[in-house]
Amino acid sequence: MIGRPSPPRRQAPPAPMVSAAQRQREVARMLMRLDDMLKKCADLAAAARERVSVGGMGRYRKFSRKVRDFFSLAAVTQERLDAAPSEMEELIGPMTTALERLHARMVILFVEESLGFFNTFARVKALPIGTHETVGVEFRALMEIRKFLDDPLYDGERGQGLRKQTDRVAVLMRAVMDRCPPLPDFGDEPSIGPRGTVNKPLRPPRATPPAAAGRAAEPRPLPQPNSQRPDPRLEVRQLSLDDED
Repeated sequence: MIGRPSPPRRQAPPAPMVSAAQRQREVARMLMRLDDMLKKCADLAAAARERVSVGGMGRYRKFSRKVRDFFSLAAVTQERLDAAPSEMEELIGPMTTALERLHARMVILFVEESLGFFNTFARVKALPIGTHETVGVEFRALMEIRKFLDDPLYDGERGQGLRKQTDRVAVLMRAVMDRCPPLPDFGDEPSIGPRGTVNKPLRPPRATPPAAAGRAAEPRPLPQPNSQRPDPRLEVRQLSLDDED
């Protein structure tokens, strides 16, 4: 008997074509959004520097997260410009220039505000618990943004100054982390700290005792059907409302 033929595979519909006008509006909205995020980051940075010793690190983290969101959106905007239709050829250049200016302004804002914040935060006498791990996260984020300064856009004197400032921020972050010991590792396995060091757990890994393992491996004997006394676990008894106490 010949079986029923398998149904044909459904192919995904092709991506809709984006017109030049649609792509232009999309990129324009992204550029406006990036400009708004830049202003918001400036406000967050100012709030972080108001009272550095009291909750300043938490406010700085809000600032740095907003900065990372900015760079993520900037990367998407660049992808949209790279995939722009040929009809936008006259607009690609000006929009790319606008994007590069916003990108450079954010790099400058982030480096200068981070330097100002950690110049003060490194002198705080009493640092909160967990500062070592928190600053470690921000240290990795700083190193990622530091890579932007390798672009030829920052080859001039201003770019060299930004690189020196970024390196100074990294030194201050390391000094803060050296002042605060890392939180103890309460796990059973070693973990990697913010600076790549291996943290040993406080307690050794749990090991099953040989005797307990042997008992667990032994199967429990089943009740014999010919036994004189029935297993109480298998006994069925009548219940009454008096038993529902």
